[in-house]
Amino acid sequence: MISVIMSVYQEPVSYVEKSVDSILNQTVQDIEFIIIVDDPNNKKVIQYLQMCIEKDKRIKFYINEKNCGLTESLNRAIRYSKGEYVARMDADDISELDRLEIELKSLVENNLDIVGCNIQNIDEKGNIISKKGSQYPSSDRAIKEYLRTNSALAHPTWLVKRSVYEEYMKIGPYLEFPACEDYEFLTRIALDGKKLGNIKEVKLKYRINREGISSTKKVKQKLSHFFVNRCYKQGQKSNLEEFLEFVNESGGIRKKRSLTEYYRKSAMIKELFKTRKIFQGVMLGVQTFCVSEEGRNIVLNTIKEKYLKIKYGKAY
Repeated sequence: MISVIMSVYQEPVSYVEKSVDSILNQTVQDIEFIIIVDDPNNKKVIQYLQMCIEKDKRIKFYINEKNCGLTESLNRAIRYSKGEYVARMDADDISELDRLEIELKSLVENNLDIVGCNIQNIDEKGNIISKKGSQYPSSDRAIKEYLRTNSALAHPTWLVKRSVYEEYMKIGPYLEFPACEDYEFLTRIALDGKKLGNIKEVKLKYRINREGISSTKKVKQKLSHFFVNRCYKQGQKSNLEEFLEFVNESGGIRKKRSLTEYYRKSAMIKELFKTRKIFQGVMLGVQTFCVSEEGRNIVLNTIKEKYLKIKYGKAY
């Protein structure tokens, strides 16, 4: 059996309906669907899920007494799960109907510990933003090298052996790295020698919020990503206590200032293009991407990712 786990916060009920339907109608029917409602005041979603339970007993949903965040909600869902495999799903995304079947086949045939798939971005109305989907590496070797730059498995697409989550149950398994809990988990299991993979096909539509997240949240996310990434490249697992110390020491404070300035300039560039001040936008963009540390990192990471595609070829 596959346990599908999902956390719902303040997503519109229309999003949740499409997400839930895409799981209940999977070609693999031997599932349980564990949903954590992380906003007890989201009455419309709660009412919808109560209706769903009456029609499909595979759904089990729990309401947090207060907002706990994604990390704790997912840990709670994993503790409630009973399947041999655990699949992730987000409340605003849509899985292709054979996603779980294809992922399970790949996981078993290739003796993987965790597998994901490529994704295709959609907007708030469900329209495809770009016909070209993501191109994550598929082989274990390529993924582990890619992790030195960025996350290599889209979190909402994961299918994981339950035994892998159970191995880390005492400490989480997810840890409270701000908006980076999935990347940290991947680096941890990669360092422990777990086998990772991706199927090359697009099997999930990933909903993009055009308004994006706030610059403050972006800074927190990138700060934790920087710390986890640095540890991984040194061959070390990330330590949450050390991360909290890093945030308040000189290196962390300097990095936070650099990120804040980068996102401030990024917002200025967007506004310049929005008001058709193209030349000024281009000039500020060149300055930001060539002079600032964050801009240089983005360029270098893009080059590294393209290099990996060439290096591994069909094995990518």
